[in-house]
Amino acid sequence: LMDACASGRSSGANQSIIISGESGAGKTEATKLIMQYLATVTATGSADATSLSTRVLSANPLLESFGNARTLRNDNSSRFGKFIKIQFSPERRIVGATINNYLLEKTRICKQEEGERNYHIFYQLITGASPDLA
Repeated sequence: LMDACASGRSSGANQSIIISGESGAGKTEATKLIMQYLATVTATGSADATSLSTRVLSANPLLESFGNARTLRNDNSSRFGKFIKIQFSPERRIVGATINNYLLEKTRICKQEEGERNYHIFYQLITGASPDLA
């Protein structure tokens, strides 16, 4: 990762990191660690840069609520893929990010296998709902 960052800085070329693996292999955790690393190494100490890095990192748990569910193999299994694009300034600061989700497992909304659960967001909404709605 450090070599890719250094290469991108010196050549100005775009860099990509592909994270793949079987269910439960740690793809989601690896993504979080890489995003934290990028936020740390590009931090300048300015309030704006720190705020943006914090917002980029804070978006991930919210997205997981909408796309992760309990499966037989993993209590927090991602049921979607995502493409994260982080934009950097010429000074190597994070200036923006976009996250595109794809291949959402839509059938999970209607039916789950025995021992599995729906997307986390549904349970979180019910937990936070007033007693009238629950």
